[in-house]
Amino acid sequence: MNESISSSLPKKTSSNSSEKYIMSILKNMIFLLIVIFSLLTTDIRLAEASDNEPSRVLLISSYHPGFSTFFPQIHGVRDAFANRKIVLDVEFMDSKRFADSENEQNFLRLLSYKVNRTKRYDVIMTADDNALLFVLKHKTVLFPSQPVVFFGVNNIETAKSQNSRKDITGVVEAISMAETISMMVDLLPKARNVVAIVDTTASGQGDILKFRQVSQQFPKLTFSELSLGNYTFNDFATELQQISDETVVLLLSAYVDKQGKRLLFQDSLSLILENLNQPLFHLWYHGLGDGVLGGKVISH
Repeated sequence: MNESISSSLPKKTSSNSSEKYIMSILKNMIFLLIVIFSLLTTDIRLAEASDNEPSRVLLISSYHPGFSTFFPQIHGVRDAFANRKIVLDVEFMDSKRFADSENEQNFLRLLSYKVNRTKRYDVIMTADDNALLFVLKHKTVLFPSQPVVFFGVNNIETAKSQNSRKDITGVVEAISMAETISMMVDLLPKARNVVAIVDTTASGQGDILKFRQVSQQFPKLTFSELSLGNYTFNDFATELQQISDETVVLLLSAYVDKQGKRLLFQDSLSLILENLNQPLFHLWYHGLGDGVLGGKVISH
């Protein structure tokens, strides 16, 4: 073993040449160490710069600051990022009040203007169904490489259809509908019918699918839907007055009637309570204390 090593070394012709050879090796080693150290310190400086730079998060809300769940959602996101260094920007679509294509195009133009004139976002978040649908439609143009995280989605199938994508993930708004209906029937034992109040909004349509599925768990009850897609608000009020004491009523969504007229939550709730003789149940925290009963409710 020693012989093979010795034979691989350069032959020494004199003491001077040997010293020159050793010095040459030492210089090369020192140079190599300097290069390595330089690379390491550069990496450290880059890492420190990256650590000091806050991540940029854009939250797109489906609704507007006057909507019941808007600020609870903002506070929830801030709480989740409490120990993270982030910049959180919020843009709202206002789609409960303005659901036409003109509003969407105006929002798209304004958001495009802002996105193209500000620093790149690291993560895009969406709150509720309309914001997710908007981002799915325009992601290629607005956020081609950024990951998207959604929450508050009522349409479970829309959410599940993103499972094959690596750039989109999130959580659904998992309402406790079966548990709530069980409680409704326990509180009102004369009930034979369950009616759901719903409209044509994306969130409402997602919830009515769940309502139809849950109906299979209650074979002794008759399930039906009172949809504002079929009524004006005036006719809707008349229908509410006809509901018998053998019917329990579950409010899913009541923001827009068949003519496209829109009401805010408190206004539609007042209309319902003024015309309904039965208790009104809900799956969300907003409305409790204002004439609505639980439910096993979601708090945003």
